[in-house]
Amino acid sequence: MLTRMRIWLPDAPGVLGAVAAEIGALKGNVVGLEVLEREAGVAIDELVVELPEEPGAVEAVCRAVRNVPGAGVEEVTELCTEAPDREDTVLAAAAGILQAARPTAALHALTGCLMRLFGLSWLALADEALGRFVEVHGEGVPSVQWVAAFAEGSRSGADPANDTTGSGVFVEPVPETGLTVCGGRPVPIRRRERREIALLVMVAARFIDALDGRERYGPGR
Repeated sequence: MLTRMRIWLPDAPGVLGAVAAEIGALKGNVVGLEVLEREAGVAIDELVVELPEEPGAVEAVCRAVRNVPGAGVEEVTELCTEAPDREDTVLAAAAGILQAARPTAALHALTGCLMRLFGLSWLALADEALGRFVEVHGEGVPSVQWVAAFAEGSRSGADPANDTTGSGVFVEPVPETGLTVCGGRPVPIRRRERREIALLVMVAARFIDALDGRERYGPGR
């Protein structure tokens, strides 16, 4: 049984080894590891773990992780297939955006890959000023006024990188399009994920600008 576990633990020597030992004691095998965030002495790691096909195996491994002082489990997802490499999935998403033939198709590819890759509950395209939504997807979409207040708070708060640590919401302008993409989920969006979102948005924005130029001036002009 393949399981993806997102855990937090003290960012100190030996702690991750202790977590792996606890998993190994249950005949689990860590086959993948991604570091999503390191901040203030705490690391957020995403593990892919092979577990025995036994009832209660997932609950047992969660208890085992919590046996390590300072460690905890943020989210657990049972995987139906082999877990793809994280960098490969982001590159594949970028390639999918670049296969679009028109700006609207590139935007559609962007919103689709963001929903899928980051497990978003909702996603919306708003105008640049965050005055209205022009497109919404998913359930539980907050009001555009709430999103605007969130964006303002993240810009003026103590987090200059606009990472809003611990939040499951992101707000990312799409340069040169007059649009902003925003989305959310119950689980926090970690720093690495926010960088990946920003990268995909930038790829889409640059490609849309190129497509617009091609439509305005035609090939070879």
